[in-house]
Amino acid sequence: MTGSPSTGTRTGHPVLQAPLTLLSGRETALRAFTGRPLMVWFVASGCGACAASLPVIARHLSAFRAANVRILVLGLYGAFAGGEPGRAQLVRFGRGAAGDRFYDPAWTWGLASASLTAALDPAAIPDEYLLLNRSGHTVYRGSTPVSTLGPLLNHVKEL
Repeated sequence: MTGSPSTGTRTGHPVLQAPLTLLSGRETALRAFTGRPLMVWFVASGCGACAASLPVIARHLSAFRAANVRILVLGLYGAFAGGEPGRAQLVRFGRGAAGDRFYDPAWTWGLASASLTAALDPAAIPDEYLLLNRSGHTVYRGSTPVSTLGPLLNHVKEL
């Protein structure tokens, strides 16, 4: 998918109520991230494009920080085991691809629920991402950040 503008996700929209689980095991929802721009990025451990994109985004975390954009990296529902085993699998995948930058506070890691995946990535394709503005509106969709980094960073600057 090439990047494209999009609309539809709003603070009161049901998708912002859909749960996700952080690496700590705490359950939250996208609404917890409103108030600041957000990149929601779906990954899967068997996804070569995801593994290639992670270190590229890691090298550009300062650009996201400068634009006050938080990155939410979510294990695609069904691509990781549930519970603690799935969270451990996501950590291994993330650390393996991003190295020490995995621990950078510019991004948050977690596992997407079935409802969140269905709402934002209905085809369940890994390496898809969305940019949400402060209000939770989807302003850009893209895939494979390693291949779309230029347009992605241009949109990040505009948020």
